[in-house]
Amino acid sequence: MTTLCYHSWLTARRRKSRLEIDHHGEGDSEEFIFNIPSDEDTPEATLVRKAEAQTVRLIFNAMPRPFREILVLREIEELSYHQIADITALPIGTVMSHLARARKAFGDAWRREAE
Repeated sequence: MTTLCYHSWLTARRRKSRLEIDHHGEGDSEEFIFNIPSDEDTPEATLVRKAEAQTVRLIFNAMPRPFREILVLREIEELSYHQIADITALPIGTVMSHLARARKAFGDAWRREAE
């Protein structure tokens, strides 16, 4: 789960990136700055994002451990099939097969939750 925490932190950090502007127009620059639309989520968007994150955790925790492991290594850690095969001591074909089944199982569970 530490990987998911790191991923959430990284995503939040990217969202708060600096905005640089070049203002050469007429009027008060402070007024100009306050009229820039915010990239921050609305309360509704924040609520939806939190609900989706909770659903992902529930689905993920309900999956068999080998599926969870392979999904984390590929989708979150972004490791190659060869790296995953080395880590899990599985043939690359098995890694690919497990990943395909894990993705399908996750997608099916996600659709069931959405209904």
